[in-house]
Amino acid sequence: MPASSASPSAQSINTQTGRPPMWTKSAQRKMTRLYVYTTLPLDIIVKLVHSRSPDSAPGVDSANKKLNSLLDKEPRWLHPRDEIDMGRRVTQLSNSPVRLTFAAEAAFDHQCLSPGATPVKMEASTSPLPLDASPFSTGAGAISAGQSPYVHHTPSGYPSAGTSPGLQVNTGSCADYPGHGGVFSSFLRRTTCLSSSTDRTTGSYHRVLSGYSEPYIQTVKRLVRRFTAPLASRSSIAPKSAGATTQPQWLDDDDGPRTFEGGPHPLPGDFLNLDMYIQQQLCHAPRETHAQRRCLCFNQFEGYVSRWATIHGLTTIAHRLLESGPTRSDVAGRDSSGNTVLHFLAARGSLETLLHALQTDICNPILNARNTGGQTFLHVIKRREMQKLDLLCQLLRLLSMRAFNIYARDIYGRNFFHLLHMEGLCPEAMQYISYRYDVEAYNKRDAFGIMPAGQPAPLSGQELRELDSVDRDWMDWEQTPSVLCPAFSPAPSSDPAIHKQAQLLANARLARLMPTLEDADGGNGLHSLAMSTLSHGSMAQKCRADRSGQEQPVRRQHNVDKLVDSCSTRLEFRHSLAAGILEAGADPNHYDINGNTPLMAFAAELPEEDDYKTGPKILDLLIEHGADVHARNRAGETALHIAVRCGRKLAVKTLVRHGANVHARDADSRSVLDVADIKMMSCRDEDPGDYAHYEACRAWLSSIKGLAVQKPTVLDEWGRA
Repeated sequence: MPASSASPSAQSINTQTGRPPMWTKSAQRKMTRLYVYTTLPLDIIVKLVHSRSPDSAPGVDSANKKLNSLLDKEPRWLHPRDEIDMGRRVTQLSNSPVRLTFAAEAAFDHQCLSPGATPVKMEASTSPLPLDASPFSTGAGAISAGQSPYVHHTPSGYPSAGTSPGLQVNTGSCADYPGHGGVFSSFLRRTTCLSSSTDRTTGSYHRVLSGYSEPYIQTVKRLVRRFTAPLASRSSIAPKSAGATTQPQWLDDDDGPRTFEGGPHPLPGDFLNLDMYIQQQLCHAPRETHAQRRCLCFNQFEGYVSRWATIHGLTTIAHRLLESGPTRSDVAGRDSSGNTVLHFLAARGSLETLLHALQTDICNPILNARNTGGQTFLHVIKRREMQKLDLLCQLLRLLSMRAFNIYARDIYGRNFFHLLHMEGLCPEAMQYISYRYDVEAYNKRDAFGIMPAGQPAPLSGQELRELDSVDRDWMDWEQTPSVLCPAFSPAPSSDPAIHKQAQLLANARLARLMPTLEDADGGNGLHSLAMSTLSHGSMAQKCRADRSGQEQPVRRQHNVDKLVDSCSTRLEFRHSLAAGILEAGADPNHYDINGNTPLMAFAAELPEEDDYKTGPKILDLLIEHGADVHARNRAGETALHIAVRCGRKLAVKTLVRHGANVHARDADSRSVLDVADIKMMSCRDEDPGDYAHYEACRAWLSSIKGLAVQKPTVLDEWGRA
């Protein structure tokens, strides 16, 4: 988001010789933090942020304008509703290893740099070494850029004061406060090691917050003075590249998770082999994940219920099932992640056992049942059993007579034919098995780029031109910006970004006539539409270049003020295009070659600066047409992960409203709150808007509406709702 003209650059802050700015970068971050984590009204927030210079504090109107520039229009839904909501948000904040580490550093720096009692510690007002900057490059206990930010924990589970050498620890507990802290007790207890001898002194906090309880005041004080923005040092982050680029930043994000090596793990089907993973130490997780004790070997399965497989081995019921098959009383049973008795027999039994169970009608009611990972029982068949081709064909023939959906896809877009492909069956065997099935139905690209029957041949240039001609005769495209709505084969632009945008929009148009058409990145028309730029103003913002290729500042001129993608007319146009593409039959769960679905692309790309209603309606439209909010990419990310990684607050809210799993973890076992923390660490001091978006995403997700937790358990992530 472009910096507001009211906010001076980082250079001007440090070289200012006249009147200081009303809204320093530090003041903007403090206001954001207090707004999304506390119930304080804005006028009180302004008084706290400017308590060192109350006479020159800006008014509420100025604060509202600044808040809208940081959090976009109508940010009131981000504000905690009551103290219960506030308490949950700050509790989850105190559960963050990243934020505790930086809070401890801030406390240590505060004592070193300002040993006397001061009303409010300024985050980064004019100091060349801001106190809220990351301790990457200075101070005891500094963290290297590649080092894990997780702090040491004592046996009690609370962070050790040793994370900040020299920190003066307040050994008092929340019981010192009237009411024992109430909803803030967990936050105050977990952050006791961050308090100093000045925490109980009177001063500006008590004056401004007169009438608030002591736990409330201490919570606010620690939010301002300790939980400062975990910004990376200026030297640790390369500056943003200037000029045009054809690759969206979210597709090439250093803060993104690694991709899975081999198959994704874990999935609910893996829990049917839980005893083998734990007792025989058959860990499929990467070595780093295992070393950090974040794999199945060390996960706590308290509360996880299974009638068949536990961490101690197979149950008596499981042995009976493997020996004599299921009875009608077995059919109703499910484990905590939705696995049925058929899932168990497929995962632990032989094909003979499975065939025997299916030859009666006992299992018909659960034939198409899926677990919370979208897996049918065919998805979890033991790999070596798939080599028994005669029995496998018998099983498939039997299922074809029972209305079984063999095209069902799991959360990674894989159907049964993807698993056969992964087994490395010879082409003749694959053809023999699949010839009776609809190739267009099963030959879908999954998150890992696999198409069981191979990539179909692309349309020729002549076929594309014919489609383009028909499309232009069929629809009126006068409302589309002419520079961004070219013929399919326009004269090549000298700017690769503009040429790329022209291709994307052309593909989005043609998708209404041929919904299976793919662009160069394997995306369908919905992907292309999500990535398309529909206005001159937004194209200039993306490219930041003039005709000579030199970088230009992003300014809104009076004649193009409304010609940006975030305005209502452009978003409504995008909505109408999406509706047309979906009605034509485009797959809302199609994966491109990067392993992302259209919902993920829209969650990353939809602008939120101006019109705050139409963007969510586009996501609503996709989901109403079948887009899966639980689908994951090859790095284990859901659309919600990506929305958080891109700081898209409205997308986060919309996805959660549609049932997105706030406890999902990516391939690096990172929760959505972890992702927000990591992104804040990469924010630069001169980008308070970026920080505000990530902090807002984190705060709302941890609210009584979002209900996210810092460290989801297996049951949190994969348990049935």
